[in-house]
Amino acid sequence: MEWERLLSKERFVKSEEDRQEIYRNDYDTIICSTLFRRLQDKAQVFPLEEDDYVRTRLTHSLEVSAIGKRLGEMVFQKLKSENKDKWFSSHWEKEFSDVLLCAGLVHDIGNPPFGHFGEYAVREWFQAHLGDLMLGEKRVLELLSPWQTEDLYHFEGNAQSLRLLSRTPCLGRMEGFNLSYGVLASIIKYPCSAKQLAEDKKSRYGKIGYNWSERDLFWEIDRNTGMNGRRHPLSYLLEAADDIAYRTSDLEDAMVKKVLNYSRIVREMEKYAQRLENRENGGKDNDSSGKAQDMRKCIDRLRKLYQEELDREGRKPELTAVQRWNQFMQQIMVKDAADAFVKHYDRIMEGTLEGDLFEGTVSGHMIQAISGLSEEFIYTSSVKIKTELFGRRVISSLLDQFMTAAVKYDTREQATFIDKRSMDMISGFYKSMYHRQAQGKSEADRLYLRILMVTDFISGMTDNYAKRMYKELFVYASQA
Repeated sequence: MEWERLLSKERFVKSEEDRQEIYRNDYDTIICSTLFRRLQDKAQVFPLEEDDYVRTRLTHSLEVSAIGKRLGEMVFQKLKSENKDKWFSSHWEKEFSDVLLCAGLVHDIGNPPFGHFGEYAVREWFQAHLGDLMLGEKRVLELLSPWQTEDLYHFEGNAQSLRLLSRTPCLGRMEGFNLSYGVLASIIKYPCSAKQLAEDKKSRYGKIGYNWSERDLFWEIDRNTGMNGRRHPLSYLLEAADDIAYRTSDLEDAMVKKVLNYSRIVREMEKYAQRLENRENGGKDNDSSGKAQDMRKCIDRLRKLYQEELDREGRKPELTAVQRWNQFMQQIMVKDAADAFVKHYDRIMEGTLEGDLFEGTVSGHMIQAISGLSEEFIYTSSVKIKTELFGRRVISSLLDQFMTAAVKYDTREQATFIDKRSMDMISGFYKSMYHRQAQGKSEADRLYLRILMVTDFISGMTDNYAKRMYKELFVYASQA
C-alpha cells in the first residue's frame, strides 16, 4: 500500500456541483452535522446518565479525535526521521494527522442508543424475529439474499457508521457527508462483509465493516485507496486512540458513579501485575519479560499522585489522583502505540499484521488489567445493568412496532390502520433515504432497504429520544 493513494481526497460523489468548499473540508462537514450533535445524548458506558460529568459518545469521540491526531503527529515524525518511507519527507504532517482527527470524530456515529448494549439488542431481535416476518404469503427470509440476512444478524455499529455517513442527507445534500476516501477507509476497522464471515469461519475479523447496501462504496474505497481487502494502516492508530480514550475514561467515570474507588483500582492492578510476574518467572510469558516491573512503576505513580492530593488536602483526592494518572498513562500509551506502528510498519503496509499495536507492551498489559477491572466491576454494576436492560426493552419494543409496518410499506400489500400510523411516526428523513436507494431495485432489495430504514431510524435515535418514544407509545398510552 502507498500513502499517495491511502490518503486519497477523492469522494464518492464527484460532480462539479458537489465540489464546494464545505465538502473539501471533512472536519467542517462533520462538526456542522446533525448526526454528530446527536452523539451528545448517546451513552458511552452509562446510558441515560443525568450527571453531565460522565462521558457521552460525543465527548468520547472528541477525545479519540484528539488522541488520534497526537498519534498521527508522533508517527509521522518517527517515520520521517527513520526514513522508513520517502513519502514522509515530501509531505506535510497535517496531511497525515488530520485524517485521524476527522476519523476519530465519526468512528462511533453509527452506534444505536444505549451504547454497545444497543447493538446486541438489535442483533438479538433479528435473530429471534426475522424468521417470523411475512410479506404476503412469503416469509421475509425467503426473499432476502443470504448476504442481506447475515447483515441483519450481524448488525454492527462500524458498518452502520459507513452507511449513515454515505446515505443520510447532510447540509442540504442528499448523498451523505461525502467524506474523503482516506477518512472513510480509516474508520473501517473490519474490511469484511457478512457474506465473507459466513463463508470463512476462520476469518481474522469477528465483525463486519460494511453492509450489502454499501458494497459499491466499500469496493470504490478499497480500489481507490489501494487497500485491496486489507485494513487501512491508519485504522490501527484509530483503534489505538479509541482504546486509550475509553479504557482510561471508564475508570474515571466509574469513580464518579461510585462503582469503583481508588483502593479497588490499585488492588486489582496489583493482582494483575503479580499474575504477570508469576508467568514471567515461570517462563510462560517470555514476550512480556520485565513488563510486570514496568506495571508496578505505573501503579506506584498512581500511589504517589494520591499521596500528593492527600498532602495538599485536595477536595477529591481519589478522583483527582486517578484523573492525573490517566493523563500520565495516556502519554505512555500514545508512545507505545506510535513505537509499535513504526516497529511493525512493513507488516502494516503489507496488510499482514494481526492484533493491535499494544501487544507485548506495558500499555497492553495495563489495558488488559483495566479491561478485567471493567468487566468485573463496571460493566456488571447494577447501575449500568438496570439502564441497559431498560434499553433492550426500548429497542425491542420499537422494532416490534415499526418492522411489521415497514415490511408492507411501499408495496401492494394491504396495510392495517396501525401499520399506517406506525409509518407516520418514522421520520421523512429516513423515508427519503429509502426511496432514493430503492429506485430501480428488485422487490427483494427494496424489502431489505425498508428493513434498514427502521434500523436507521432507531439506531439514529438518542438515548432520551428512544426512551421518550417508548414511553409515549407503550407506557402513557396504556395508562390513558
